[in-house]
Amino acid sequence: LTSSITGGSIGLPESVYTLDSPLDDATTAAVLTQELRLAGGNDTLDWLGGLFYSTTDRNYGQDLFVGGFEAATGIPTAGNFGAPRDVLYFSRLEYNLDQVALFGEATWSVTDRFDLTGGLRYYDFSEDRVQTFDGIFADPGSSKGTTSATGFAPRAVAALKVGDHTVLNGQVSKGFRLGGINDPLNLPLCTPEDRSTFGGQGAWKDETLWNYEVGSKSTVMGGRGVFNVAAYYMDINDLQATVTAGSCSSRLVYNVPSAKSTGIELEFSAATSEHFDFAISASYNNSELGSTLTSTDSSGNVTIVGGIEKGRRLPTVPEFQLSAAATYQWHLKGEALGYSTATYQYVGSRYTQIGDQAAGFGIVNLNSFGANTIGGPLTQGAFVFDPELSAYNVFNLRVGALVGRWDVALFVNNLTDEG
Repeated sequence: LTSSITGGSIGLPESVYTLDSPLDDATTAAVLTQELRLAGGNDTLDWLGGLFYSTTDRNYGQDLFVGGFEAATGIPTAGNFGAPRDVLYFSRLEYNLDQVALFGEATWSVTDRFDLTGGLRYYDFSEDRVQTFDGIFADPGSSKGTTSATGFAPRAVAALKVGDHTVLNGQVSKGFRLGGINDPLNLPLCTPEDRSTFGGQGAWKDETLWNYEVGSKSTVMGGRGVFNVAAYYMDINDLQATVTAGSCSSRLVYNVPSAKSTGIELEFSAATSEHFDFAISASYNNSELGSTLTSTDSSGNVTIVGGIEKGRRLPTVPEFQLSAAATYQWHLKGEALGYSTATYQYVGSRYTQIGDQAAGFGIVNLNSFGANTIGGPLTQGAFVFDPELSAYNVFNLRVGALVGRWDVALFVNNLTDEG
């Protein structure tokens, strides 16, 4: 990264862009968490209430030391906000996060076959941050920021026992993810276009969602098996999406107004005999953005920010997943028990970030720095890769024996050497 800036963006010679440039991270943190719970109940009503408190003090910093840079270039490097000589990037971030929450939940057994559960959580969160940046790769200065949020997260569940072996359930619940404060852009590295597109993103808001779920849990095969199924729909507001800020060597969090996630999950397990049992689970998830974020420059040109476009898949979420496990066991001499277990996992394709799905993302122009291209002349003008992470399969095997308190086994993980 340092070479691409000193040799590419700035255009300094190889004797400079090949200097050692370790990026050192340092973090110290102190966290205090307390929770108080009180519970009680009788034959028809069970209840729980409590208080949650946490406070976090976290100090984080980065130093990019490029020894000999100033002597080789004559470019002054010492700054006014903490960067010493030859430290091209310097940051010190001080966080203080406080959260208080009150919560309660009660389950009412309306009849011996029908239960209702209701819960509510109130949260109050605040974050204060002092941000200091220095060095020729940064936008020198020190600033303070604060953000806070309060809200309620309710939950309601209904469970109905059908016959002696099946329970139907439905749930409506609200979830949240707390907001925060973005780091400033590294303005000296930004193109004017990227300054216009990604500037002014101070803090991001809470992400909230409503989850609607129905399902059933059943015992089958005379009690030797279990079959569960659930379907859900999540309506997400102000999704927190991480965006790479173009040429600025920065990452920002944006709020996407709407997104959704729809899926189904299946589970089946059974012990067909005293020697053999197996389990299998599968899920399908369709998660996508419901909004497009755009930026308009001074000439009126509209561009999509960070690939955040309606219909894009949410990051890190595979559409299909499957897992299975089977165990066969047998009696050995005395009370020893031998066993063999095989497991299988399938994880579908996915993307690391939303922006990976933007048109042309998998094409890197190797001549973007023109005459300053490091290592030029090059034998090709572009590097092409597939930003979609491919699906993979993992097989594991284990054979062993249980002898009293001892478990002795041989195992092979990732049998097919999936890369």
